[in-house]
Amino acid sequence: MFALPLSAQQSSEQGAAGGSQQITPGVSVDAAHKSSDLTTAVTTEENKGETGFGFEIKQSAEFGGRISDFTGSPAMWSTMVNLGTGPRLLEYSLDMHSPTHTGLLFDDLTFNSFGYGGDPNNVSRFRIQKGRIYTLGANFRRDQYIFDYDLFANPLNPTIAIPTLTNPNVPILNSPHEFLLTRRMSDVNLNLFPLSKVRVRMGWSRVANEGTSWSSIHEGTEAPLLQPTLNTTDNYQIGVSFRFIPRTSINYDQFYTYFKGDTTATLDPGITFGIPQLRLSSGTPVNLGLPWNLAAGQPCATPILATGFVNPACNGYTGYSRTGRNRNSFPTEQVTLQSNYFRRFDMSARFNYSDAEASLPDFNELFTGLTTRTRTRFSDQVGAALTHRISTTADFAITARVTDRFRIVDTFRFDNFRIPGRWNYTTTALFAATLATTPNPFSPATCPPPFTAATCPQHLAASGADVINDVLNNFLRQDEKFNTFQLEYDFTKRVSAYIGYRYQRREITHDDSDVQLQTFFPNNAHRGACATLPTDPATGICQATVLGADFNFVEINGHSGIIGFSARPTDKFRISADTEFFSADNAYTRISPRHMQEYKIRSTYKPKDWVNLGASVYIRENRNTTADIGNLQHNRSFAFSGSFMPDNKWWGVDLSYDYQDIFSQTNICFVATPTTPGTLSCGTPFLSGLSFYSNLSHYGSGSFYLKPIKRVTAGVGYTITSSTGTTLILNPNAPTGPLNFNYHLPSATLAVELTKNLTYKTNWNYYDYNEKSTPGPTLPRDFRGNVFTVSLRYSM
Repeated sequence: MFALPLSAQQSSEQGAAGGSQQITPGVSVDAAHKSSDLTTAVTTEENKGETGFGFEIKQSAEFGGRISDFTGSPAMWSTMVNLGTGPRLLEYSLDMHSPTHTGLLFDDLTFNSFGYGGDPNNVSRFRIQKGRIYTLGANFRRDQYIFDYDLFANPLNPTIAIPTLTNPNVPILNSPHEFLLTRRMSDVNLNLFPLSKVRVRMGWSRVANEGTSWSSIHEGTEAPLLQPTLNTTDNYQIGVSFRFIPRTSINYDQFYTYFKGDTTATLDPGITFGIPQLRLSSGTPVNLGLPWNLAAGQPCATPILATGFVNPACNGYTGYSRTGRNRNSFPTEQVTLQSNYFRRFDMSARFNYSDAEASLPDFNELFTGLTTRTRTRFSDQVGAALTHRISTTADFAITARVTDRFRIVDTFRFDNFRIPGRWNYTTTALFAATLATTPNPFSPATCPPPFTAATCPQHLAASGADVINDVLNNFLRQDEKFNTFQLEYDFTKRVSAYIGYRYQRREITHDDSDVQLQTFFPNNAHRGACATLPTDPATGICQATVLGADFNFVEINGHSGIIGFSARPTDKFRISADTEFFSADNAYTRISPRHMQEYKIRSTYKPKDWVNLGASVYIRENRNTTADIGNLQHNRSFAFSGSFMPDNKWWGVDLSYDYQDIFSQTNICFVATPTTPGTLSCGTPFLSGLSFYSNLSHYGSGSFYLKPIKRVTAGVGYTITSSTGTTLILNPNAPTGPLNFNYHLPSATLAVELTKNLTYKTNWNYYDYNEKSTPGPTLPRDFRGNVFTVSLRYSM
């Protein structure tokens, strides 16, 4: 979703080119909004309220219910709308204000809430304050997050024209990475002495994310995993501000964030996704995984025997589990300064330091099944990891007003972080030829010289080590410096412009070192790292120390020229424009630009007091034309908005339109079986190709409200999002899916003021999502649905 305020007076924040930027190319777009209620003439703010206990008291409550029905994809309805039938507390608000500021405990109190009773989003907000003594705010929000877009992480198994017992159709009907999560967010903030020379602030917030999600893991085949999810983040803050110096604020803050990740994973039976529930002839359940393409050997050429049992020589899972407690802590301290003590200088500065720690003390991953390539039947990996992130950031900005019209602005930013990490783990494995074969653990008693007994472990040349003791050290460092220098000049009170230069220097160091002690048991101990090493004559065991190291250093120097202007030719028309030209001598990723051009234009026009028009243009062009990369990108957006609200308030119109064109291409290497004729090699077995992505989207919305008589307000609205695009598709079964769709959202609303304090409201929303391509080898994603909301609103 994109949003851009159409105000020519808004200052342009110049971000660093080539870095992470928030792109805001158009007007507000919410193609999957849950409600399109139009404004009525009855609001809490217009209530006169009641007077009691020295307070002006205003309240409003809206009770009602929703009636919903839909046809089509339940998964997509839940993902994009998720509104059901039932009673609702649609809104409640309370406002208490002491006009004389003589309340005993507080002078102002506000409470707002909405969405309770069954909606996926519930919010409560509370704020209370007592003049110069304190301000206390608390919020609670609950979001039910359902995501089941069935093309996501879907292997798109081919459809079998004539399915048989041994070669059935296995379409994956849901996304293997589906989410059914609930996020609860709470926060409390207290400010003490908000108008004094010493101000204290404290805060706490918690985000708890829990529910059920699914994922997958590859061991010979892709197995579905059930992931009970529980992640909790607590944030604490305490700070103090000093205002002893005139027009100067000095602030010191301490922050502490603690994250607990208790998400686990186990093998999912797969029935949710349509995977056949199969067994070995012994009765042991086997999960053959999500991909089902026998021509490509997935999970193998003949997974099901004529008897209906699983082929024991096929890739499969009989069990899997993954556990591990993630515990992360982020202590941070920060000092900031803001001052315009000197008449012609404005200054701001910030220094931030953090030493974060991430620990995984008890990781355990257990696999049972068969990976045919290596004959792995059992694998257990246990260990611990510890990582630190030491970061330092500093900012300093100064504005010198040389004259009343001419200003010099300089902004410097320093950002440095270091991430040293260590992982110490042990992996043990057992090997066997088939799923029906019990693996033989090594013992000198059962595997004596010459180590060819049937009771010895059964290895292939491709089998990995039986035991691996690994110590991995990883270090990542980044040092960034930015300096932006600008000259600003006001030609008149209505026209101003600026020109500037930005220098960016970025150094990235990545250093890995890995030490493995690999132990190979007989038979066939001469494999892998021990292929040329001697074995112990008495035990047949071979041990090898494998060293690995990788060091990379990248330096990037970037230069930007920036220019812009703002003009107000008349009191009714405003326009502003910003441009940046960026060039760098290197790039860290293949999609990072070495050349960039960015253009922003915004304008507003108000020909009448009741007419507001706005337009914006955003264009960004990225290039990295290095021979082996060939990356081209652009993002172009053109937006328009109009609001027509006559003074008589008996009718009004809102219109908006946004056009967006996104394109990207880059050279890639990939593997394809069979090899496509005419393709070029970029090193066996990889083929070279041009990956491209192109998308054109149109968003339009309009609403009209009418107040024919004092007590009645009616309105209609319509929103449409239409997308058309193409991309490189290597899987012939893949549809274009979300690149080509139409989403229609008509709506209507009616509000009738029954009495001075009671209003009847009804709303209708229609949702029509339609993909323009075929659904592919899975369930269609189209849906249509109605949501009716009926309510009574009482205010006093």
